[in-house]
Amino acid sequence: MAYEVTGHLRSAQQEQEIAAHAADIYRSPTSFVAGNPEGDVSVVAFLDYNCPFCRQGAPDLAKLIATDGKVRLVLKELPVLGKDSEDVARIALASIPQGKYFELHQRLFAEPGRATKAKALRIASELGLDMGRLEAGMDDPAITAILLENTKLAKDIGVRGVPFYLVGDRVLGEGKDLYGRLAQGVADIRAHGCRNTC
Repeated sequence: MAYEVTGHLRSAQQEQEIAAHAADIYRSPTSFVAGNPEGDVSVVAFLDYNCPFCRQGAPDLAKLIATDGKVRLVLKELPVLGKDSEDVARIALASIPQGKYFELHQRLFAEPGRATKAKALRIASELGLDMGRLEAGMDDPAITAILLENTKLAKDIGVRGVPFYLVGDRVLGEGKDLYGRLAQGVADIRAHGCRNTC
């Protein structure tokens, strides 16, 4: 089950939209890339820190890049679950210039309970970030632009909720064993390539 947001595109149209927006999906300079930035298969994840299904899947994404050194994991902040989610996404994005984004990202999903601004700032402090710089960065217009870009992109490609995963140019549907399905999807892309552009 995923958290739903408005908008639905039929599969064929969604494939066309994914192909049309490939540069923004896979190569946007505003998206954090974990794993191997030069990897041969891109996995894209649209996430909200207060989505329990995103939290459940976070260890599987981390395991994928730990076990497959050729995967590019493109992370897209999509805070659809209220102000807490937006505040935390802003803090996460503001941590990128300090080189702590992925550590913060993983800690936010690992901690129990609702992700809030206070919790994210506490974790950031524990990770040794410059807090003055981080808090100033949260309100940077560039971060607002990233969140708006991700929201528009999600709408354009028919993202109906979070989590939303792409393996190459293929939407990964819901189901059990996320790691196994991700790994199989990566193998399929390696064997057969993308249908369009990825």
